[in-house]
Amino acid sequence: MTSPRISVLIATADRPALLAECLESLSLSRFSGAEVLVLDQSRREHTLPPERNSGLVVRHLRCPRRGKSAALNLGVREARASWLAFTDDDCRVAPDWLEVIGRAAGEPGIGCALTGRVVAGMPEGEAVTAPSLREMDREMTFRAPSFRDVLFGNNMAIPAELLRRAGCFDEGLGPGTTAPAAEDNDLGYRLLRAGVPIRYLPTMTVTHRSWRSGQEQVRLYRGYGVGQGTFYGKHLHRGDLHMAARMARNVWDAGRDLGGAIVLGRRQDVLSTWAFARGLVQGFVQAAWSGSGGRAGAATLMEER
Repeated sequence: MTSPRISVLIATADRPALLAECLESLSLSRFSGAEVLVLDQSRREHTLPPERNSGLVVRHLRCPRRGKSAALNLGVREARASWLAFTDDDCRVAPDWLEVIGRAAGEPGIGCALTGRVVAGMPEGEAVTAPSLREMDREMTFRAPSFRDVLFGNNMAIPAELLRRAGCFDEGLGPGTTAPAAEDNDLGYRLLRAGVPIRYLPTMTVTHRSWRSGQEQVRLYRGYGVGQGTFYGKHLHRGDLHMAARMARNVWDAGRDLGGAIVLGRRQDVLSTWAFARGLVQGFVQAAWSGSGGRAGAATLMEER
């Protein structure tokens, strides 16, 4: 059997309808030579939809360990391709997503991670607009850490060997742990520190579906804050003073955004930003003191992806 050129990794937990639409979007690709690894941590068994693209092989792997990062690391071990691509089960990839990655991966001597545009889908029913928007219009290459995160976990690709050398994902960070976010930010930071560039391609596009209610979004932002603060605190505990500056900048930005939302009367933004700020401080203090990330298997945060 010919080895695939790209392995697409999708972690999922108890969201079969969202997963089915994500897989449907992948099936619209004309790219041949890809496999999809569904890394399933669902409590109940469910059947994957039939494959519509004969050039796309879907492998359904049960993951007994809790946490998105643990699932993705399982996928890294099981993947057969030399390039790994990542998206989330609540995203839809553009029809040419795999082709864009494949063209970049085929460039001679490429040795970087790829990331791309993340746009919000239209709100579904009573849902609010999805977060994590990245809509820069020009291609960029990042070569050193800065005050922003540049690798987007729901839209990224990387040579498998580079990811394995970087140590894969920190299993104390990400959904399904007590620090339920920032596993992608942590990976991106470690790659840049190791001299691995991150290249942003505006043509590499996914849509983050807007399916959460306002209350669910507030919980999501709290988790984002805890994860981000834990990421900062973990590295600060290890002597990386850059993270103290990043934390201060993030608190300042959150305060500015909160003030603006209050002035403009945007209640949803006020609640979400305040939840993020509280989580940020909580995660930072805990990790800066202990020097570790979260713990796997936090049931109340398991589904905050």
